[in-house]
Amino acid sequence: MLRMDKPELVDILNVKTLTSQHRTFTLDREIDARAGQFCMLWIPGINEKPMSLSNVKGKAEVTVKKIGRFTSHMFMMDKGTQIGFRGPYGHGFEYVAGKICLVGGGCGIAPLLPLKDKLKGHAIISAKNGGEILFEDEFKKADFTVHTATDNGSAGVKALAHEALDRVMEHEKFKCVFACGPEPMMSGVLSVCKKHGTPCQLSLERYMKCGIGLCGSCTIAGMRVCKEGPVFRGEQLENAEFGVFTRDASSTKRRYDG
Repeated sequence: MLRMDKPELVDILNVKTLTSQHRTFTLDREIDARAGQFCMLWIPGINEKPMSLSNVKGKAEVTVKKIGRFTSHMFMMDKGTQIGFRGPYGHGFEYVAGKICLVGGGCGIAPLLPLKDKLKGHAIISAKNGGEILFEDEFKKADFTVHTATDNGSAGVKALAHEALDRVMEHEKFKCVFACGPEPMMSGVLSVCKKHGTPCQLSLERYMKCGIGLCGSCTIAGMRVCKEGPVFRGEQLENAEFGVFTRDASSTKRRYDG
């Protein structure tokens, strides 16, 4: 398939409201990608941003949380309007045989959604509160054992994602854990997996400018998140800045708060 390194204006075919802060946009762009890959979306006059794909076969879909200027403009776009698209890019998840566990924090569950058609096992869906839990029914319909966790205990267990994973792994053994969410959360997932001796694959989100490995703004441990990632094996991230430092728009290291 031809990879587009320049944005192609495509129609938004559908906008589905999931919560007050989350929407899924279906785009008029046929793709054949691997779960975990991402695209770059461009709004003329605003900016271009990387977005994980929540559907990787057929029409491209992205699930977006309204958190800043770019996503706020996306929330003003409706069916029939156009947005710039290029991709898919990056290294996706590697499928494994056997029982697995998916761990999604907030909107991080979205790039894990396509895995429900390839893998079987458990899914831990976490969010700040019950009103932000995403795709619970979709995983249940795919015969996953679903566990929900919220920071405030308003849905499922009151626990952070890695804490919920630790509880599940006291009773279940998995061939691999697949995770996506805020980096400090995934650092916790990596620690839990090391404790239980279980391999993991982690999908990172870092500040990206080009999306194709040229600018180096998204590097971690000498690797480019847009090119060698965004999905990494746990051992690739050990003894690195993972979960400790992030990088801002100028590529300057910034320590995570708390």
